[in-house]
Amino acid sequence: MEKSVKKCPPYHLIASAVDSNEKAIEKLLQFYDPYISKASMRPLFDSYGNVYFAIDMELKGLIREAIMLMIPNFEVEIK
Repeated sequence: MEKSVKKCPPYHLIASAVDSNEKAIEKLLQFYDPYISKASMRPLFDSYGNVYFAIDMELKGLIREAIMLMIPNFEVEIK
C-alpha cells in the first residue's frame, strides 16, 4: 500500500525549505504542527489524582527547533 500523496507536503515547499526559505520552513512546520502537538502531549495529574493530557510547550519548541536544524541537511532526491 502506497502512502497517500495528499498527506505529504508539496515538493516545491520541501525544496524551498531545504534552500533555507524562512516562509517555506514555517509553512512546513505548520503542515506538521498537528503531529508535533500530538507527540508533545504529556499527562498531568490534579490534586485528586485525575489525569489530564496537555501539550508540553517546551517539548514542542524543542521538536520544532530540531526539525528546523535538520531541514537544510535534507537531501531532495528525484526518482
